[in-house]
Amino acid sequence: MTVYFGENLKKLRKEKRLTQEALAEFLGMSFQSVSKWERGETYPDISMLPVIASFFGVTVDSLLGSDLIAKEEKMKNYSDRYSRLWNEGKIAQARDMLKDAIVEFPGNYDLLVKYFNAVIHAREDAAYRISVRTEVNRVYDMIQNYCTIDSIRIWSKKLMCRYLRDLSLTEGSGVDISEAEKILSEMPIMQNTRDYEAMYMYPHDDEKRAAACAEGTVEMLRLFGEIINRRYKSFLDADEQIAAAYINLAEKIMPDGDYGKCWYLVVIHSQRIGVKMYLQGDEKTALAYFEKAVRLAKQYDELPEVSVHTSKAVAGVVFNKTKAYRFWEGSFLAEVKNGLVARTELSQEFKNSKEFQRILAIE
Repeated sequence: MTVYFGENLKKLRKEKRLTQEALAEFLGMSFQSVSKWERGETYPDISMLPVIASFFGVTVDSLLGSDLIAKEEKMKNYSDRYSRLWNEGKIAQARDMLKDAIVEFPGNYDLLVKYFNAVIHAREDAAYRISVRTEVNRVYDMIQNYCTIDSIRIWSKKLMCRYLRDLSLTEGSGVDISEAEKILSEMPIMQNTRDYEAMYMYPHDDEKRAAACAEGTVEMLRLFGEIINRRYKSFLDADEQIAAAYINLAEKIMPDGDYGKCWYLVVIHSQRIGVKMYLQGDEKTALAYFEKAVRLAKQYDELPEVSVHTSKAVAGVVFNKTKAYRFWEGSFLAEVKNGLVARTELSQEFKNSKEFQRILAIE
């Protein structure tokens, strides 16, 4: 028996403008029985289900909510497939799959915003970016005009900002960065976010407050790493001391090496420091940071899809790798190795060295 029965019975009864007493009389049951059914305290005998369904002119499956459960399961499957395809870097496939999903479930804004995300990121070339503008505008307007879920509305604003930013850098798009800035001005500042506010919600509940602070710590550390990462246009512009300070902070907060959402940032900043050390003539330190980046990438690939932080400051926070941000396709280890080989700042002689090749051989 499903919990939807009571809710559905109450809804059907009210649609027929019947009191519980009137329905009980029609069914030959007591008023108390109907009342308990609707509250979910008890359920009718299985032989009564066809009678009740027939009375309301619905199927037994509909009465029990089985059709709703099937729909929810199918929507969840779409969402799970999106996460897996995104994690595998198959964004165009995710877009095409979600296009079917939003036709089947047009009122599901969670699927719609994920489709929006996939449309924007399916390809990076200028021609594609310009070609999807009508679809991007259509979906964005649907979310902003009809969706009442703030988190989805804000996510779509963030995506639209990124899209318009890219268009402003695309020749012939006719888009100025001011269009993105207008949407940006409508978004909440950091201290008005869920993760920040949650830390203030439970002054008398130590367990919930600690959990909220742990979640907030993970998110704030990730954002700090992104701020450092976005500040510089290239590795050559980067300040290795700031990057080292971030890595040190991550290691202090997460001494167990359970970096979660911050994992890729620790790897990026390790590579950044390595390049700067090499350019300063300190090849030994450069190699140490390159090896750190490669080993961390290997560990990331070996993580299960879902893991739990164990470091004291963030203990209990769940990290879902399939839903985490990623800029690479396939193996993170391969991405990092290929990136090191492609770095033009490193001489071919250095790349051919025994120590550098040893790092590339890590599997």
